[in-house]
Amino acid sequence: MSEEESFHTTSIERVLVKILLFWRANPEIWFSQMESQFVLAGITMEITKFHHVVSIIQPEELGIVGGIILNPPAVKPYAALRTRLCSQYAETEQ
Repeated sequence: MSEEESFHTTSIERVLVKILLFWRANPEIWFSQMESQFVLAGITMEITKFHHVVSIIQPEELGIVGGIILNPPAVKPYAALRTRLCSQYAETEQ
């Protein structure tokens, strides 16, 4: 085996995700739309999803999920963020 054959090249590409402003009136629908964007972009890692959502939410939401953002769970940080935001706005709708 030649030296060239013994090395594998790995390429990491950035993908674009179209993110709309967080929809407080219906966060479940908003997160479903985000999931579609993640599928189209080939994003499967929880931490990547987490950072995409953190990058778009506004100060009002940042106040609600600040603890999760400052200290993300080691396991399923995106799920924790989603659960917290959806439960917060489900409470305000009732």
